[in-house]
Amino acid sequence: MQIEELFEFVYILIDKKRVTAKEMAERFGVSSRTIYRWVEALSIAGIPIYSALGRGGGICISEKFALDKTVLSEDERMAIVSSVKALDSLGAGTKASEKLSHLVTSDSDWLEVDFAPWSPEGSEVRALFATLRDSILKKRILTFDYFSSDGRMEKRTVHPWKLVFRGQAWYLLGWCDARKDERFFKLSRMRNLRQTGRKACSRQELNGGEKSKRDNYVSAAKMPLIKIKTTVSNEKIPILLDAFVCSEVKIHRNKSASVTFTAPDSPWLCETLLSFGPSLKIISPFKIKKQIASLAEETSRLYESTRRLDF
Repeated sequence: MQIEELFEFVYILIDKKRVTAKEMAERFGVSSRTIYRWVEALSIAGIPIYSALGRGGGICISEKFALDKTVLSEDERMAIVSSVKALDSLGAGTKASEKLSHLVTSDSDWLEVDFAPWSPEGSEVRALFATLRDSILKKRILTFDYFSSDGRMEKRTVHPWKLVFRGQAWYLLGWCDARKDERFFKLSRMRNLRQTGRKACSRQELNGGEKSKRDNYVSAAKMPLIKIKTTVSNEKIPILLDAFVCSEVKIHRNKSASVTFTAPDSPWLCETLLSFGPSLKIISPFKIKKQIASLAEETSRLYESTRRLDF
């Protein structure tokens, strides 16, 4: 018997007021006998839960019941309230954390999370999350235009399953009809998102619950890594720390620093490093130095005509 399962069981009862042992057994993957043992344990713990016989009967909870603080420890209650509070910025209407604030006695206002960007498009991000969340919960197929890593824009039809936050970005996990496989889609690359009225299939229905061997997100995470040593001007250090996980930062007296970090050996790496301009110099490896020099020359040639006009 897990405390998380009992906690969820109680909240289902608070929400529905009446459930059957059979539907709860199916939800939690246990037997009906186990569900009745949970009912007995919760009743002994002082929660007004009981079984009603006859037509329309089932497992019930008092309509006047509010979750007692003794069900969970203070740390567990704080973790729940903080987690809900972290996701409040993605919701709409009354904040769930305010409804749960009575669960904790200590100050729960130590954490604030807002996934919207600093730019004025914050409301658009929340609208995007609302559409995705609604589609996942209601099991509705989505369509959107998507820019893949090779720069192509394609129309995608997806059975949405889950929103995932990894690294510094949000992804949608779902089944892609075009690829006939499960895929991760970066939310920032989506355009013209639309929920269809068609019912989406679950993960189990489409691939038997097995994890895709061609998962493009996992494949990206397993790309070969390369260790890079650089010198960078002091004012660019924060930007470099934002872009990469730096293992070593050594400040020099000449307003520069030696910074070492590891990054995926991917085409976007040199483009990202080149964006620092003359403020960053690659010390090693030589392969990256050569690629950046070549990329800088190609970029310079784009503006040859501009330089001639200046003279």
